[in-house]
Amino acid sequence: MIRLIILLVILAAALLLGPQLANHQGYVMIAVAGYTIEMSVITAAIIAFVFYLLLLLTEGLLTRLFSVRRGLRGWWGNRRYLKAQRQTRKGMTALAEGEYQRAEYLMLRSAGQSDQPLLNYLSAAEAAHAQGAYQKRDEYLLKAGELDPQAQLAIQLTHVRLLQDQGEWQQSRELLEQLRQRWPQHPQILQRLHHIYQQQQAWQEELELLPLLRKQQLLNDSEVLAAQVRCYQVPFGNILQKQNEDELLAFWQRQPRTIRHTRQLQLLLIDNLIQHQHYQAAFEQLAPLLRKQADEALWQRCITLQLRDPEPLLQLLLRQLKHHPQSPALLSALGHQYFHQQQYVQAQEYLERSVALQPTAAGQRTLAVIMEQQRLFEKAAEYYRLSLN
Repeated sequence: MIRLIILLVILAAALLLGPQLANHQGYVMIAVAGYTIEMSVITAAIIAFVFYLLLLLTEGLLTRLFSVRRGLRGWWGNRRYLKAQRQTRKGMTALAEGEYQRAEYLMLRSAGQSDQPLLNYLSAAEAAHAQGAYQKRDEYLLKAGELDPQAQLAIQLTHVRLLQDQGEWQQSRELLEQLRQRWPQHPQILQRLHHIYQQQQAWQEELELLPLLRKQQLLNDSEVLAAQVRCYQVPFGNILQKQNEDELLAFWQRQPRTIRHTRQLQLLLIDNLIQHQHYQAAFEQLAPLLRKQADEALWQRCITLQLRDPEPLLQLLLRQLKHHPQSPALLSALGHQYFHQQQYVQAQEYLERSVALQPTAAGQRTLAVIMEQQRLFEKAAEYYRLSLN
């Protein structure tokens, strides 16, 4: 537009000044390298004007030519981009369908033109892993990290998941623990560490992790409690197998107060002591609980206790019987304690009351033995028969 205005101004000036300059044409001489060109001013102006027009024409042609080239380049680039997107979609489909070799090929082929090359290399790593090509998998993950250093967490978590799928628990654990130093609260890191600790039976590490899992609401209270019971079961058993109950109780006293006052863990400790026939130590742990509350779970554990001096336990149970005279578990606990002391008359009384309220195979078998001891063989046979039903 500006150039058109300039041309119009020049034409207007020529029309106005032309007649006046007709009688005064002036003189122009150009000397170059021994050559001399002479012309009037008007002629020089016309030549300059024509030359200017030629320059404008040339510029227009060049502009149009380059715009065509840019258009061709843009068209070709857009075509390659669309092709890469189609190949990426086909690669994702192949990966989902289990065609891992084809998926790997398509993902790598389209990575250069993809708008998300990180996803291409991550998918190629998945495909290589599925084919057992673990070295190629690691190379693709390394390439993904070079393309997008800000996505290290996503890349490393993908690596961890693939390592776990491969069964490389120790390597994935080391990688996760390194990631945890940078992202100590990240839920995915904590969950995967929890799973690895379970697989490796790293009970102490899992115990230290559980409060954080609960705080992050990754595990609810019941799940945390179940995990604590699982974590303590193994060391309890190991200590009792290799050492004695004193070592177990010393280990128990070193645990946090919240652990020592968790009922399920208290019962777990008592069960392990009973299982290894440390009956007196089990009673010492059980007695404070019995003094605080009347509880069927506690009475059930009294059944198997075989104490040299059962009197303290009997006194506790008899006091509770005044308040719970119809409890089958309490009656059974009393009956079995008298049975262990070979006081068969008292044992029979309490066990018959217990079985009448709630028949159990264990109670009926014990009654059968009591009847045999009293030479009441028909009754013994009847209780044996009932215990088999």
